[in-house]
Amino acid sequence: MLIQPAISLLRELQLPDFPSGSALAFTDGRLYVVGDDAREMRILDAQYRAAGSVTLFKHPQYRIPKPEKADLESAVVMKHKQALYLAAFGSASLPTRKQIILVPLPFRNSDTSIVYTRYADDFLDLLSQKLPEINIEGAAMAGSRLILANRGHHGMPHNTLVIARADCWNPAGADLPHFQQITLPENSRGFCGVSDLCYIPNRDLLLLTFTTESTASTYDDGIIGDSYLACIRDYSKKLREDAVTPDEMINLSSVSPVFAGQKIEGICLEKTRTEGLLLHLVADNDAGDSRLFAINAVL
Repeated sequence: MLIQPAISLLRELQLPDFPSGSALAFTDGRLYVVGDDAREMRILDAQYRAAGSVTLFKHPQYRIPKPEKADLESAVVMKHKQALYLAAFGSASLPTRKQIILVPLPFRNSDTSIVYTRYADDFLDLLSQKLPEINIEGAAMAGSRLILANRGHHGMPHNTLVIARADCWNPAGADLPHFQQITLPENSRGFCGVSDLCYIPNRDLLLLTFTTESTASTYDDGIIGDSYLACIRDYSKKLREDAVTPDEMINLSSVSPVFAGQKIEGICLEKTRTEGLLLHLVADNDAGDSRLFAINAVL
């Protein structure tokens, strides 16, 4: 049966005291919000009420300066050595950004010192042999495989999915990553850079967010344009393909004017319902705060 895509906005919330929202993860009734230059990770309940925070970096400034920040751009819940973690990935576009932060789950406010940092130099060396530039912006788990999204820009207009082992910070041995080019639909306007991923196992659906931003590098910010929600159906059957194209790509500004000028950087699933997918989005407007959106998506 042909599905008619539909997205509706359920609610939104500005976070004036949390900078540069860049990634989301939802598990056990808690929403974890990551910022690319924030010192902490914010924890909210499903209604966006404060439920705690995790100190990730000790830094005197509210926003860690661009040359120093870890640039955490993606987050995913994963199992590692029989334990559950939230893994936040740096973009790896600079040496300071080549790190992965692991936070044990379930997190309790008394656990503020239990944060682990991993460096994936061997893995990133492999990526640099295949990718002109590294700029990891999205992450999702699809079964036992970690899917990472490498974002392009106007100077290097290529988005790539990297399919790898979950513990990519360990030496890969013979288990080499697979690279997939993302081909944008023919009706897309201009270049859109991938900004996050979310895989939904019971639907075999890979969700992707894209943003348009006038920049020609992995370092500089630019004028913010539109943001999009896209999906690839039957993704597990396409894991080994060399290129994939979204089946749907929806401009979020057509859903509600509140999305205009909002750079959607993160997406996660709360739950699958009969009326659709309950999803959370986070936006960074480059002005020092963040905005959350809850949407229902029929895809």
